[in-house]
Amino acid sequence: MVAEMGEAAPAAMVETEVVPGAEGSHGEALMVLETLASSSLACSVPQFPTKWNSVKDKLRQLCSGLSLLRGNGGHGEEEEDEKGEEYHVLVQFLQSASATVRGILDVASQCSDGTYGGGRLRLRSDMDGLSAKLEAHVRQLKEMASTGAATSPSQAIVAVRPGADAGVAEKRFFLKDLFSRIRIGGPVQRAQALATIAELMSEDEACVRVVALDVDDGVAVLAGFLESRDPRVQEEAAGAVAVVAGSDSYRGMLVKAGVIAPLVQVLENAGGVGAATALARERAAQALRELTENSDNVWAVCAHGGVTTLLHACADAGSGGRLLSSSFAVLRNLSRVEEVKMFMVEQGVVTELVKLSQKMEEVRKLGAVELLHAMALDDADVREEAISMGVIQSLLQLIYPDLPYSYKAREVALAAIWFFCFSSASSIDDLTSSDVLGWLLHYLNNGDYAVLDCTLKILRHLAEASEEYSRMMARAGYFPALAGLLAAKSFRVREMAAQVLSSLLALHGNRVIFIQDGDNLDRLLQLLDPSEGKLMAKGLILSAVTSLAETGAGRKKIVSSEHFGSLKELADSGDPDAKKVVKKIANSSRLQSMFSKIWSA
Repeated sequence: MVAEMGEAAPAAMVETEVVPGAEGSHGEALMVLETLASSSLACSVPQFPTKWNSVKDKLRQLCSGLSLLRGNGGHGEEEEDEKGEEYHVLVQFLQSASATVRGILDVASQCSDGTYGGGRLRLRSDMDGLSAKLEAHVRQLKEMASTGAATSPSQAIVAVRPGADAGVAEKRFFLKDLFSRIRIGGPVQRAQALATIAELMSEDEACVRVVALDVDDGVAVLAGFLESRDPRVQEEAAGAVAVVAGSDSYRGMLVKAGVIAPLVQVLENAGGVGAATALARERAAQALRELTENSDNVWAVCAHGGVTTLLHACADAGSGGRLLSSSFAVLRNLSRVEEVKMFMVEQGVVTELVKLSQKMEEVRKLGAVELLHAMALDDADVREEAISMGVIQSLLQLIYPDLPYSYKAREVALAAIWFFCFSSASSIDDLTSSDVLGWLLHYLNNGDYAVLDCTLKILRHLAEASEEYSRMMARAGYFPALAGLLAAKSFRVREMAAQVLSSLLALHGNRVIFIQDGDNLDRLLQLLDPSEGKLMAKGLILSAVTSLAETGAGRKKIVSSEHFGSLKELADSGDPDAKKVVKKIANSSRLQSMFSKIWSA
């Protein structure tokens, strides 16, 4: 659907299985791993010599650790015949470590002969990710060799989970024990330990600090298990990573550990054999959302195919609400970088988003509208493209009162309507040619504060756009609703309602319609009573009253109103606008006698 920034990862970097049972013995697999590591040491990466020297140091440590493992009986004859759970740890270690070293060898070989095609940004990301994985393998290997876990993993001592009021030291001890389990345990034990780690971190920020700073390679280990072949392990690892990603202090350690690429891969792996679970994908999207806040790590996500992957997640009928919400949020974060937004537009993202906005599902529809609105805010070309593709029809669906959308959806749609529809006269015509005036009147009478605010903003611009729109609003029955809002608790609502009303009453025909209902005028005059305490919109209300006093019928209605005294009292207090209205009425010859009687009273 959409091309990606940067080149695809080298094919050889895809994890390659090293299965002792298939290729021979554990000893043969160890020898293959040692050979791969030795071959990698002979290569060079001239683009990043310091990073490469760090990788070489870890490769040497790996070779040393493999010797220690062999010395502990890691591949004795009796072990080759064992097929039980106790050897699953060693098998999985050999598979993952070999895949990492093969990846290092591939990248180093391509850099040495000049065939690496990913660019410096991608190379740096690949180097950091592979280095973090290698460091985690070295740490696991040392633990296996020192504890004999390769031959007897079931003999671990299990610590007791501390209570909620336990001290940091007790939690630190328990967390370190959990990390020992995920390093040397089987799939079930690993999944349980990862889930517990995530729970502890979500409950106490201090536990996040312990994992990041006190547990050796704690963050890197969590990131590494995103690539686990076991769905439950991957799912729980994604949950733990998402918690760390939510920490401002430690999310940078995740990026350094190379977490972006596996997160994108988890999100992308939606179907087929070995697919990530729905919960794993949801958690991966949440982690990416946290990692891309404030436009951080945007380029890394793009370089690893994030834009296409996120759009696929948004379009996938099987995506749940949380996955959709997070995926759209990540895309919004990406689009904040101008160069990335331009790339997204060039690759047809606007068209895809308009299509998604036409779906009936609220989360999908709302996410697409919010993203389109954000992308078009400072870009007239994006706005015009979205309009030409039919985004206004999608917005009208969201505000149709008979459809079961939330007030939040109505608010977002109304804000977007104001933005998209008032960019040109033709767009406004499209808006008013529908039944939207009736729908907006519905929200004046039934909307919450946020919806009222957006609705009044649209009405104010409609009233100011042309006299014809003002007449349409008057004929549609807006006056009672607007007059009623002049007494609203919110000053902003009162002020905006008064602005709309003042604009509408600038037309003679609208004034005639307004005074036909005596209650409308009574509400206006009542609000001029100082005892009402709502005089903050006094100027606009007086402007409306002044407009009404332009006609004989209006002056007569004003004088005969039971609340005319409020206007008189305001004039007596010296208010210049009120005095002008009273003077205009007093100068009317036909009302002179009536006015004199009332004034003397």
